[in-house]
Amino acid sequence: MEEDVTLEQAVQVATRMFAGLGYDVASLDLIAEALGMPTAQLVKLTGGKRELYMMALERLTRAKYDQVRAAVDAAESERDGIHRFADAYLDFLAEHPDHLAIWSHRFSSDASDLWDVEDQYLRPMLLWGGRTLGDTVPKDIGAIPLLGIVMWCATGFASSGVLAPGHGMKQADDPETLEYFRDLLHKVIDRLLLAPAPSPSS
Repeated sequence: MEEDVTLEQAVQVATRMFAGLGYDVASLDLIAEALGMPTAQLVKLTGGKRELYMMALERLTRAKYDQVRAAVDAAESERDGIHRFADAYLDFLAEHPDHLAIWSHRFSSDASDLWDVEDQYLRPMLLWGGRTLGDTVPKDIGAIPLLGIVMWCATGFASSGVLAPGHGMKQADDPETLEYFRDLLHKVIDRLLLAPAPSPSS
């Protein structure tokens, strides 16, 4: 059966395993069992667990970058681009729960022996966004911190939702709640893009 397993299939299954269990718990043996192949054959196909994890992150990050970049490229201005960045990033998180789950594990110290994950798969998008959208952001904030706030807020919402009116929680998979948060996020961006008030001494 293992002859039928492709690298793409292995990465897809590993992605689901890393999302569900985390890197530290999802062993190569578990992934190989899910694929119906010997562990040694999986190592031969992929290089090992670390390589599978990096391929999963690379695949998800590329899809996220492509979606966000396409949205920003369609913007009519840098200000519009920041709003489109936020929309595309939020939509990607809502549409790709595996990406969100893997990073949620990571933020809880999963795969802590892989120290360069953030530099490879988070920082480049911020640097690109800062170069592309930086001119319209007030200098006392800066484009990279602003986009970092957008990403942090979107990730927090997608991970845990928001308090519902009265009691309980409303989650990101509820379309009405998603649009409610989207509207709030755009308002936050608009406030952050306001020029700072002049100091009394100026």
